[in-house]
Amino acid sequence: MKVAVIGMGNMGRALSERLLAADHAVQIWNRTPGKAADLITRGATELSSPDDIDSDTEAVFICTADDRSVLDVAAPEGVARAGWPHSIVAVTSTVSPQTLTQLRELYGDRLVAAPILGAPRAVASGEATFVIGGAAVALEALSPVWQLFAGPFNAGTDPARASVIKLLNNQLLMTGLAVVTETVRVARAAGIDDETLTTLLQNSAMMPAGLRNRIPSLFDPQHAGWFTTRLGAKDLGHFLGLAPENTPLPVTQAARDAYLSVADNGWDSADITALVELDQRPQA
Repeated sequence: MKVAVIGMGNMGRALSERLLAADHAVQIWNRTPGKAADLITRGATELSSPDDIDSDTEAVFICTADDRSVLDVAAPEGVARAGWPHSIVAVTSTVSPQTLTQLRELYGDRLVAAPILGAPRAVASGEATFVIGGAAVALEALSPVWQLFAGPFNAGTDPARASVIKLLNNQLLMTGLAVVTETVRVARAAGIDDETLTTLLQNSAMMPAGLRNRIPSLFDPQHAGWFTTRLGAKDLGHFLGLAPENTPLPVTQAARDAYLSVADNGWDSADITALVELDQRPQA
């Protein structure tokens, strides 16, 4: 296939790597140019503008950080992008259902939601899963992409439904991690060393399987990773927005407030495991 990948953050780069490895023709664009020289060396074509995609581009994958950046790219001034008259528009970003509904009004059956379950390294290796939603003909047209990965998880014909499923998954991740970080903070205060804590978390049957790969980052003073505390708070905010008004969700609300607090305290670009540093500033 001939595709374009918009956004060269961790996910966009990983997706481009996987597509290039499978010999797809990949065009790339990033708001700040020059961030993907290695991909160009491997055969990608860098675009000067999102409108500059080749006329026979079959799909555009949007891999930007949040709702605002997705809309800036896909709906400048509130209209469909003129340079994409025939391409399928696949949004891999985790955004609100309302954003996808807005884009579907502009792109019709060419709009596909495709949020990703998995870290960038899982995308690059083909182990990640796409949660896909959209018209059956568009989903089928993208099957050469889906087959490069685990899954996909088909959410049906409404793109917004794929967003809901991704947000449910992320709420489980974020609230579960919030509990684990509290365990670590209390254990440290009680004098338990990090080596013992690491062994406990790695071997405890109470540790959620989906969080085990974050154990090393929990004890990394820099909390290196790809899913930032600010993005985590954003996703929990979207999850809270799914609930009917006045629905009590105290656990999720407290977790969102905690991620916002740690982000505001200097950990905004660190991995979500930086929640273990609640009320602590990064070391200089």
